[in-house]
Amino acid sequence: MNKKLVGSIVVGAAVVAIVAAQFLSSGDDAPAAAPPPTTTAPAVQVAHQEVYRFPDAADGRGWNFAIPVPDWPSNHAGDRATYLDSASGVVLETDRVPLDQEDPVSGLRALAKTNHDPGYRLTSIAEHEPVASNDAGQWDFTYQKQGATRQVREIGVGTGDVLITIRYDAPQPVFEANLPVLTRALQVQAAG
Repeated sequence: MNKKLVGSIVVGAAVVAIVAAQFLSSGDDAPAAAPPPTTTAPAVQVAHQEVYRFPDAADGRGWNFAIPVPDWPSNHAGDRATYLDSASGVVLETDRVPLDQEDPVSGLRALAKTNHDPGYRLTSIAEHEPVASNDAGQWDFTYQKQGATRQVREIGVGTGDVLITIRYDAPQPVFEANLPVLTRALQVQAAG
């Protein structure tokens, strides 16, 4: 066989092998992408319910508004109950607020006027689907806390002359992933 032909074949094969090796190993030279941040929702284990009682003076029986709350450490001050998941920074807060307005949306607008959170920025206040057959409104906003943006969705439920509020407050990067906390809390039981 011709020495030039054999040499060309050997050189050609070597070039093909080098090019193939570069294509096959090109992904190895690039640094691996960092894994995405953990946005796992905290477990929504309902340990109990936050119950607001509404006595009826006429018959003495009244009725209850029971909000499912997670099994997190809590703090109670008057009618306000605050539940904190320290791992994610997610907060669920319930409260009973006297309501001078005619509807929950107006009640939330009145609360928004008194908001003193640093860097408060209103996103929206609008109607929300009924909660336990009661009219409801939804207030979305952000604020700054220790240099980080927190996002809040507060649901106000009209229950006669008071507004029951269910506030879901989370660091913005984990807000969406932890929304099941609010979804579960909105499974309210109102019974007499």
